[in-house]
Amino acid sequence: MGFLIGLAVVVLIGFAVIGFYSWFYKSRRIVILKEMLEKKQEYAHNIEENKIVIAGGSEVLYSFDTDFLSEHLGVPAVNLGSNIGFGAGFIIDQAKLCLKSGDTLVLSLAYGLYHRPLYDVFAYEYFRMYERGQLYRFTWKERAYYLMKNFVLNGRFEEKSFDMSPSGFYRNIRGCELPKHKKIPLQFSEFEENAVTENLLALKKYCELHGIDLYLTYPDTVYFETYEMDPFFGELEAFLNRYFNVLGSAGLYMYDSEYFYNSVYHVNREGQAERTKNVLKELGRRSTRGQKAVDNWPS
Repeated sequence: MGFLIGLAVVVLIGFAVIGFYSWFYKSRRIVILKEMLEKKQEYAHNIEENKIVIAGGSEVLYSFDTDFLSEHLGVPAVNLGSNIGFGAGFIIDQAKLCLKSGDTLVLSLAYGLYHRPLYDVFAYEYFRMYERGQLYRFTWKERAYYLMKNFVLNGRFEEKSFDMSPSGFYRNIRGCELPKHKKIPLQFSEFEENAVTENLLALKKYCELHGIDLYLTYPDTVYFETYEMDPFFGELEAFLNRYFNVLGSAGLYMYDSEYFYNSVYHVNREGQAERTKNVLKELGRRSTRGQKAVDNWPS
């Protein structure tokens, strides 16, 4: 009898902890990401003229020097990079919040986002903390899974600080700290059209309706010879080129590991300069202003 009472007490305490976490706990990681997105949104909303918004996960944060693009294109540019853990749907929703007619959206999705849920683990945590009405996007099974997963991830979180420009990109990322266990090829499933690709097509219609120029591009990643034989890239490129204006090719943005910092997606300062130059060239192929910027690129 005493055992059953003790077990019941443990179960009740467990439910109490879960309930407290679900309703009151504030994940430091999500607090930081929310504050970062709010700063970028405010910066974007304060731009009165037409602008370029580059959106994606953390790889966008590292990849695009939006100050340099603004200077050479003569158009304000905003880096809306956040985190792959939000999912493509959340990233696209954030981009829509700061776009208006006449703007340009460049969307760069990490390859993993094409297979992950549209609203992923950090989106759940964000909605749990700030927009509980959005939790309808998740089944009860998914809520339980993401609740436990975030509980573990929050315990492992180590806060880091980077120099971020007001326009939203990380500056002065020096050195290469890519450990050996991360210096391995990414693994890809067979490309297939799914909720993510449906959302991209819906985004295309949204941009057409609101007079927004939309371009898709590919993320930076470390080059591995095995990628040349992986059908995933050809299948992804075939889909994107069929429906969208695409900046470059997957292979164009594959660089040696010396250009990367702490992830196969996160370039350092040298990699950022190369990527910014490449995207400027690609934009230059599509506008007179962009071509002049390329011609005037400093040696």
